[in-house]
Amino acid sequence: MRRPSRGGWADLASARAAVAVMALALLVSCGKKETAQAVPAPAPKPAVVSDAKIEAELTQALAEDPKNTAAEKNEALADEAESILDKHPNKPAADLLNLPEVNESLKVALTKLGQDKGLQNQINSTVELAAKMKGLEGTPGSVGLDLDTKNYNRDQKSRMLQAVLSKDPKRIVNFLVEEIGEAAPELSYGGKDRASNGIAIKENQPPAK
Repeated sequence: MRRPSRGGWADLASARAAVAVMALALLVSCGKKETAQAVPAPAPKPAVVSDAKIEAELTQALAEDPKNTAAEKNEALADEAESILDKHPNKPAADLLNLPEVNESLKVALTKLGQDKGLQNQINSTVELAAKMKGLEGTPGSVGLDLDTKNYNRDQKSRMLQAVLSKDPKRIVNFLVEEIGEAAPELSYGGKDRASNGIAIKENQPPAK
């Protein structure tokens, strides 16, 4: 067999070196690929929540329930109103509104009411509806509410005080709307000028010329 020339030996060495480099690159490439496939990402462990924590979160959620909060506020207002009535059992409703602890709340509520056109319109529309049921024209501005509280019983006084003490104009409007609704049958079908709960619907006098 003929031996390769000097140049042939060089070419053979270069070829072997190239093959070695290619093999090494292939091994490295395959090794990376296999490593990525062989080591999966660890599955996340489920969070463990203690019974005590669950109970605490449930208790907090119940404590923050708006219904429970509203009920507590209503109960507190009822207790405050009853406490005032216990101290002043014979005071007329109008005098109760002038008590310092009541009058300050009334001022706040009326200020808010004066700034809320929607609530004012709710009262006006209720009065106008009651006027029409009574047989009056009931057009906007033609009638007004006349509320006489001197014969209020304890229950009426308590409801009135709760509405005022809340400082919430919505509660005052709701109180008046309920009173007007209660009076409507007596004013319309009963033909009375003033209902037993003190509500009367009066025609406004036209402005003097």
